[in-house]
Amino acid sequence: MELKKKKRIHLNGRKAREFYDKIYDRDGGHCIWCGVPIEYGVKYHHEPCGIYRSDEETKVVMLCPHCHFIRHHQAPAVARDICIDYLHRLYGEKGALKE
Repeated sequence: MELKKKKRIHLNGRKAREFYDKIYDRDGGHCIWCGVPIEYGVKYHHEPCGIYRSDEETKVVMLCPHCHFIRHHQAPAVARDICIDYLHRLYGEKGALKE
């Protein structure tokens, strides 16, 4: 059986703004890691990132700029686990699914 690669979702325009509002509201406008309020307009983080990145609510979280930097540069494994755990609590095994 051949595995089919799932098409990534990359939103823009009105759909991207609506999606951002949904994620910002879902996370209460705060960083899901440290709890700091996030200024509206700060880009959300894709989890998983890289080739699995997709604009789906089960694959994005709000991280403040400091925690976002830590996720990519200082403690990526720790931050990845925090993001995945958060998404699993919200969406079960569909959260942060690599597909």
